[in-house]
Amino acid sequence: MRTRHYGAIVVGGGILGWSTAHHLQQQGIHDIAIIDVSHPGVATTGAGAGFVGEWAAGFGPKGWGANELALEQYSLAFYKALGQRHDIHLRCNGNLFLARSAHGYDSWIAPMLTHPLAPADTRALNPSEIHAISGGSIAANEVYGAVYHPQGIQVHTTPAVVAIAHEVLRHGATAIYGQQVVELVHENGHISGVKTNTGQLYYANQVIVAAGAWSNTLLRTVGLTLPLYRVVATRIIGQVCGVPDCLPTVMIPEQGAWIREHRGALMWGTGDGYAAVYDLPQIATVGTRPYYPELVTSLTNAVQASFQRLFPAVDMSVANWTQGMPAYTADRTFIAGAVPGIHGLWAVTGDNEAGVTHAPALGRMLAELVTQHARTDIDYAKFGLERFTHTYADEQAVAAAMPPRR
Repeated sequence: MRTRHYGAIVVGGGILGWSTAHHLQQQGIHDIAIIDVSHPGVATTGAGAGFVGEWAAGFGPKGWGANELALEQYSLAFYKALGQRHDIHLRCNGNLFLARSAHGYDSWIAPMLTHPLAPADTRALNPSEIHAISGGSIAANEVYGAVYHPQGIQVHTTPAVVAIAHEVLRHGATAIYGQQVVELVHENGHISGVKTNTGQLYYANQVIVAAGAWSNTLLRTVGLTLPLYRVVATRIIGQVCGVPDCLPTVMIPEQGAWIREHRGALMWGTGDGYAAVYDLPQIATVGTRPYYPELVTSLTNAVQASFQRLFPAVDMSVANWTQGMPAYTADRTFIAGAVPGIHGLWAVTGDNEAGVTHAPALGRMLAELVTQHARTDIDYAKFGLERFTHTYADEQAVAAAMPPRR
């Protein structure tokens, strides 16, 4: 069955897909279809922690630099503007990079003060200042010191992606929910459209694959497998107990942890609640979130007592939890660019568990490439698919190839 022809089809309705659609419209392409098996915020985006910052200024993976910082600065401005138009639970509380020991401070925190990309308003905090900036919730005797980035923000991810989708649809795009794209249709080296699980064909001049952890499932239909390593990541929400909403996002590198306020409770996560998809008995269904309670148990067993000492007046018992499926790349750098060999086919994926922070900027960058409006302040090739010259046998091989985070 043949249907109408679109200027562009975006496959995937997460934060990357809707951000790309938004910026395609800004570049003049308004006849867009966004196809997803579920509604905005249902899958991994909705499980995102929702903190945004200038991670390239000393906290992000080794190798992140001016390119990533430019993306982060654009996304910060994007969400602040979006928060003026919609209720996305925007809070401009900053990011607190915390050490609980002298070793943690010397290894992780102190270098951020002298990092060449450190924001001008970066400052060091002593334990009493940490206690004060946390609204009294962090115990001064449990911390050694911290670095504070005031420009960091927090959003709630589902309202944020719903707000972007609302604006995109209001400007003429079409949402096609309840269908899963199963094939990328191409002829003579040119993309022509997509086929869904219902047998429906949708045609377009440009097709953008923004399907997160399921991107390779689609790209394999055109003979391409990107070096992605997928994990299940767990976020825990504690009991509502009056956690102050002024609390900055707390990052604790020595514990691989993050903590933030969420509706009067604390939400947190560490690597103790993660597992590689290839180590799990079955993968989550497309468009849904994983469900592995055993990861909740391993996370709470590992850090709950430690976090309770850090936040002595907070009820850290588990009230709720959620999981998503972020995808890392072999070089810990995002993917946004043309698919080699098929004109009009593009991919934006490989969030490296920083998709919420970078999605608006990656969507803008991809839209600029599609419309041939590339700027000079970004090295687009760093994020292109052509950079991957090595073939990996499987996701285990991708994981083994990933450089250390530091």
